[in-house]
Amino acid sequence: MNAAALVLPEFALLLIGLLLRRYAWRSPTFWVDLERLVYFVLFPVLLFRTTLSADLAAAGSGGVVLAALGATGAGALLGAAVRWLPGVDRMTAASGWQTAFRFNTFIALALVDDLGVAALALMGVLLGVTIPLVNVLAVTALARSAPDGAGRGRGPGVLAAVARNPLIIATVAGLGGNLLGLTLPSPVDATLSRLAAAAVPLGLLAVGAALRLGGLPRGQRLMAAYLGAVKLLAVPAVALGLCALLGVDGEQRFVVLAFAAVPPATAAYVLAARMNGNGTFVAAQVSAATTAALLTLPLWLAFTA
Repeated sequence: MNAAALVLPEFALLLIGLLLRRYAWRSPTFWVDLERLVYFVLFPVLLFRTTLSADLAAAGSGGVVLAALGATGAGALLGAAVRWLPGVDRMTAASGWQTAFRFNTFIALALVDDLGVAALALMGVLLGVTIPLVNVLAVTALARSAPDGAGRGRGPGVLAAVARNPLIIATVAGLGGNLLGLTLPSPVDATLSRLAAAAVPLGLLAVGAALRLGGLPRGQRLMAAYLGAVKLLAVPAVALGLCALLGVDGEQRFVVLAFAAVPPATAAYVLAARMNGNGTFVAAQVSAATTAALLTLPLWLAFTA
């Protein structure tokens, strides 16, 4: 199957979610509750179950983690240049910066869902390592840029929120159980299997419903184009280069590229809005980058053929 055909089902579900939100279930609370269900229940079950049963020796390596961390760091460094673009205020720069390195967890997991337990476990490890990093970076930047100290002094709160992240908890619990040799009773495993099977399709529907197709103000288009280029072009390019340098190949390289090439997370908008940032810009930027990823993502995944 070529790369375009591989990602087409994922983007078809995004489109279905967008259409359902616009023409069927228009209540915002429905989609908020669905996203909460996926984020706090279904995806944690998926990550826990796959990491618990995975062959970790075959699933990952230090080179894979280093490639993912290096690509994320490159996105953060390159994205920081937005503060020097003309006409960009401090808070908008801090709000938009996170879209250069944050990743859509739902799409990343969906891309490796059909590859088997080892690929899912490896993606779970990458998410467990990088989710704390990107959250701390994003929240710290927004807190430091808040006017009159608003949002400052939240360091302990940020760390506590990261420690309570359900995806991290599920990954750590699954890895711990795996190392201890724990196995689930058949009825429990069957129940978790059914919950995990619903995670990817419902997650993608929720992402599609969160997309907003409104345009950006003229003064912010340069910033949006730059951030989009960093996330969709520079970050996966760095990931591919690091994979070659570190000898990461085959299915592992696919997982790293899937992690690096996905569009930014819709949670970036939630964070910006909650911390009095420019949520309007972030929402439009995430939607535009997700649309553009329909073209860029298959191209990057083609390098794993």
